[in-house]
This record gives sequence, structure tokens and C-alpha cells, in this order.
Amino acid sequence: MKKIKNEFIGLSSGFIWAVNGMVLSLLMKSELIKNYNGKIIFFLPLVFAGFNDLFAGLFVLGYNGILRKLKMILPALKTNTGKWVCFAGLIGGPVGQCSYIMGISLAGPAYAIPISALCPMFGTILSFIFLKDKINLKTFICIVCCIVGTFILSYTKPTGNYPYFYLGVLFSLLASFSWGIEATIVSFATKEELEEEIILNIRELISGLSILFIVLPVSGLFGGFITTIQSLNVIKYLLFAGFFAGLSYLLYYKAMKLNGVPKGMALNSTFSLWSVVLSVIFLSTPLTVTLLIGVVIVTISVIALSFSG
Repeated sequence: MKKIKNEFIGLSSGFIWAVNGMVLSLLMKSELIKNYNGKIIFFLPLVFAGFNDLFAGLFVLGYNGILRKLKMILPALKTNTGKWVCFAGLIGGPVGQCSYIMGISLAGPAYAIPISALCPMFGTILSFIFLKDKINLKTFICIVCCIVGTFILSYTKPTGNYPYFYLGVLFSLLASFSWGIEATIVSFATKEELEEEIILNIRELISGLSILFIVLPVSGLFGGFITTIQSLNVIKYLLFAGFFAGLSYLLYYKAMKLNGVPKGMALNSTFSLWSVVLSVIFLSTPLTVTLLIGVVIVTISVIALSFSG
């Protein structure tokens, strides 16, 4: 019974991450974006990415407050691991999260989310290159299958209004690559042991704040920030999205602790399949043969990759 409970936590982390993507997708397809300047709408996912991570960070901050761990955050920033986590957050946030939501906006969650799930593949390749980790035959086969599954998944453009579908695929690949870099950096930074909730809190807050107050002003998109904070309905969507993002990460870390890292990652990776199920139900996304075959291959390959070693 305990084993089933631990595995359910891992599956829940994947399902809730897919829900996060669904909430953001529904927001970007809603009438609410008409309140934004026409010039900013294409890059509106960058604005939403910042709020998503900021609200996720604040949710985790509240969680750490309940656990009376807030006093651990500032000392953690002074450690080498804390500094590396900040750097990783800058890669995984402004690059990874922004690319992820751009991918959802341009290609749709049923396609973008499974492709973003390839981060373990990129992490494995980067660890092989920079950390000298070995790649055995099973790992190599899993990587090849990930590539084949991605090709099948993105080969046929979906029906509907997706004029920049392939650009969305590229953004999704960039997101998975960035998250692979982030994971490699965090794996490298192991000099001091920090609690998972503290690492997550630092990562999410650094990501959200850097997107909103560095990326947006530099990109000339800060007007999107102003418009967003003036719209209560948009903020409601983003609060829900941030809550689901923070909860998913907390359950993900919990699943890795209870089930072991490989199994925890594998259970979380089911968000590839969940994203397709939710897209078919709530966005009326057609369940094509290529979509089904591609997402199944990617999901199985990523899960197998998590167990390879």
C-alpha cells in the first residue's frame, strides 16, 4: 500500500504539470489577451512565464514558511550550491520556461509538452560530454528512440490555427535542452547538501524575478507586465498556473525521495501522455495517428532513459 502511495505521488506530479500547461494554454486562447497591445501578443508567453514562476516561487515560499524553513533560504544563497542553483535558475527560467510557454502557444500543449519532456535525454548527453558520465547501449537506444519519437510527433502539422507550429517545436526543443543544462549544473553543484524545498524555492524565485524584471524590460515587453497586473482575470489564471507549477515540483522532489531518483523521474515523465489526454478533452485536439505514436514513443523512451545506467 505504501509503495502504491509513493508511486501515486510521482504520477500526480506529472499530471499536475500537464494541468499547468493546460491552464496557460487556455489563457493564451482566451479573449483576455485582446487587452494587450497587438505588438506584444506574439511574445506574451514570456510575460506569462515570468508570472508563472514567480507565483510558483511564492507558493513554495509559503510552504517553506509552514515548515518553518524560511530562515534557511538566505544562508543557502551563500553556499556554492546555492550560487550554482541561482545560475541554473537563470538557464532554466528565462531560457527554458520562456521557450516552454512559447512552444505551448505556437504548437499547442499536446505537441509542445511531450517534446519538452526530452530534458533527461539532453541532460544525459550533456553529462556525458561535460561530467564524463558513461552512456551504455541501453541509454544510447533510448536517446535514439527519443529522437525518432520527436520526429514522428512533429512531422505532421496539426489542424487548426498553428501558423508557427514548427517554430513552436523548436522552442519546445530549446526548453528541453535548457532544462537539460539546468539539471547538469545542479548535478555538478554537490559540495553542500541543501534541502530540496530550499533549492526549488531559490530556483523558482530567481527564474520569475529575472524574467519579469530583466528579460521583459530589456526586450521592450515590460508593457505586458503592466497590462497583466491591471487585469484581475488574467492574474487569476496565472495564480492557478503558478500554484500547479509549484505543487508539481514539490511532488516531483517528494517522489524522487520516496521512490528513488530514476523511478521518480520516470513517474513524472508521464506528463507527456497526460498533456495529450487533457488537450483532447479540453482543447478538442484531434488524436491523430502520428500524435499518438510519437507521444507514446517519447514517453516510453524517457521513462526507460530514467532507469538506464
